[in-house]
Amino acid sequence: MLGVLAAAALVVVLLATKGASLAVVENLSTETDDVSKDPHVFSTYSLPSDDRFMPSIGNGHVATNMFSDTVYMNGLYNGFKGESHRARIPSWANIRLNSTLTQNPYSPMYNLDTKHGVFTVTVDRERSVVTQRIYAHRFYTRAIVNQIQVASKHRPDPNFLHPEIWIAIKLMPGPTSVDIAFEDPIPEIIDGRTVWSVCGQTKVSEDQTYQPLPLDVCAYWTSVPDHLVVPQHGTRVFTFAMTVDKNKTIARHELIKVLQTDGEELFEKHVEQWQRLYQQAGVHIEGNLKLAKIVNGIWYYYLSSLPAEVSHQPLDRFFGLSPTGLARGGTFDDYEGHNFWDTETWMYPSILLLYPQYAHALLQYRLETAYVAAHLARSTGHKGYRFPWESAYTGTEVTQPCCPEVAEFEQHVSGCISFAARQYLATTRDEDWLKQGGCSLVTNIADFWASRAVINYTSGFYDIENVMGPDEDHSNVTNSAFTNVVAGYSMYLAQYVACLCKDYYMSREPEHYADIAWSLALPYDADLDYHPQYTGYARGEGIKQADVVLLGFPLQYPMNESTRMNDLSYYESVTRSSGPAMTWSMHAVGHLRLGDRQHAEKMFNKSYKAYVWTELRRPDVGAVNFHTGMGGFLQALMFGYAGVSVYLDRLEINRPQLPPQTTRLKIRGMKYLGANLTLDIDENDISLTATSIDDNWPLLINNGKYNVTLVPGLTVTLSGDGPFTIRSKQWKDCKVPADVIGQSYLRPIGT
Repeated sequence: MLGVLAAAALVVVLLATKGASLAVVENLSTETDDVSKDPHVFSTYSLPSDDRFMPSIGNGHVATNMFSDTVYMNGLYNGFKGESHRARIPSWANIRLNSTLTQNPYSPMYNLDTKHGVFTVTVDRERSVVTQRIYAHRFYTRAIVNQIQVASKHRPDPNFLHPEIWIAIKLMPGPTSVDIAFEDPIPEIIDGRTVWSVCGQTKVSEDQTYQPLPLDVCAYWTSVPDHLVVPQHGTRVFTFAMTVDKNKTIARHELIKVLQTDGEELFEKHVEQWQRLYQQAGVHIEGNLKLAKIVNGIWYYYLSSLPAEVSHQPLDRFFGLSPTGLARGGTFDDYEGHNFWDTETWMYPSILLLYPQYAHALLQYRLETAYVAAHLARSTGHKGYRFPWESAYTGTEVTQPCCPEVAEFEQHVSGCISFAARQYLATTRDEDWLKQGGCSLVTNIADFWASRAVINYTSGFYDIENVMGPDEDHSNVTNSAFTNVVAGYSMYLAQYVACLCKDYYMSREPEHYADIAWSLALPYDADLDYHPQYTGYARGEGIKQADVVLLGFPLQYPMNESTRMNDLSYYESVTRSSGPAMTWSMHAVGHLRLGDRQHAEKMFNKSYKAYVWTELRRPDVGAVNFHTGMGGFLQALMFGYAGVSVYLDRLEINRPQLPPQTTRLKIRGMKYLGANLTLDIDENDISLTATSIDDNWPLLINNGKYNVTLVPGLTVTLSGDGPFTIRSKQWKDCKVPADVIGQSYLRPIGT
């Protein structure tokens, strides 16, 4: 048995505990034990009793939790503003084998294969082996496919009273949707099969100004009999499918294509797209099967909620990555499928490093709703773009009526979007993105912060008042350290982008951005050498989650090592244990970068062992399949243990080392300025291999002793702790910004 971690990993993939306290779970067998030794496969003989812990399948267009009566579709929301949530579509793909619904002498085996993107159920019966595979097709993206294979175990027996094999099945789509006004289903015959279709519209628009009409949705599905009949010998595969789209014609054509494709070819085409993704990149763990499974499960869930690269039908517009993914979002507990700062701050950094095309898609969602952000800024008396704390279909503020404080004060989300743009430009130098809206996005976010900053004639610094940092236990504060740094970074980035964009977009003088950013107040206590969370923060007050700690990472704000250590130590002591999952991963990164491996291991273990992967520590749960917590964990591996750092003018690898109880950490397919790089850390060596290099951006690496020109196929051994710096030529002769905020509050770096 793999024990608690693998069993708990169903919150990420398949297995979950029954809600007992962690201490009990560690000493008792879990409800569902993972019996697979394959790092990509989770297998169990029993499903969790709590449906929230069921795994999901998805392809970025449609998704569902296994054996759920609900399907969700990208961009389909119902409800006015704070009531907006993913609209429930009945799951005409929820087909169950009766032998998994009732007590029977057989023991079904359930598997989630994260490498091939498929959930399977295998029932070994007396006369046959029945295998059901369920997947959201990665090429035919409107389709959820069920395939049931019945394989006879015996030769025909003429004396047997019932020569055929009967397999009872049941379609369980659940009740009528309360979100969508569907018409009556209509049957038709397609290629000799009965197919049903239904169309409808969402009942309530999110915002009449930006969405005057309801959203259309149509579904097609194959008729499902109450049993399957096969001969007493041989093998037969039955294929059933459900397709969903806002366009009826697309949904119909997709179903026809799926039904006309040979069953094995249909599955292979799906697997081919998953393999295409995994060939591009991956994070590999050796020597620690539990950890490897968790990592593979996280990437499976991320990719399940991100759009296909290649698809049969043109892809629809993408509506972002929410804290619990596409398979959830119908309830408040699942954050209703909304987009938060979670996307840019927690999920985005790891995605950017391995799959920059998806980082682009996430930024594109923000660009497409920027005009709404402009209206929000103006309505609150400010300039530029102010993005809402929560957004969904229209990009308007959709925070629940329960929580007006976060909607009003947690404005740092705009700075986090700008920081994501900064990291994207640093790793891609994508000039087309700048031309197609990036310049405007960066500049308008800077305009917002410039209009929020007010000079304090007593201190001589600019204050930003009436905000809330990531710590949601304290609202309406002045000079939140985190908020002021991301605001300052936003303005510095606008100065830099003004240089990059001047040839084709901007003409105005940007120096005022740097002047304001340089003079923003940054709370700092010189006696205690740490950053108070905001102006007036009373030392000893408890906080909800990582806040000031985020200055060190992901923001990488320059400070003395003593200040960084004091921030980590102090805020660890006052962060409440009931906070969300991602906090301790940032503490782990901080200690790793300071060289305190022992304390880093403690924080790393704390970041996932009690969560894997719920929002809150067990026995509390919160959101399930919590992508935000997963993102923090990945960052602890990639930017903590692997030591990768992204800056505007370089990529650094600093103090690379192995995670606990592992023999190898390999990050394959890191993308930097068009190059494809692999960082390989094992017990004996650390190396960097260049698979390909973009001729436009030649790269030099300092390996600890010498500068080496990277060429395709070259492997460079990295000696010592680093930092190992990878650079290219300067971009358009534009000088990177100083990125210093409230300088007089800090001791000189290095003293």
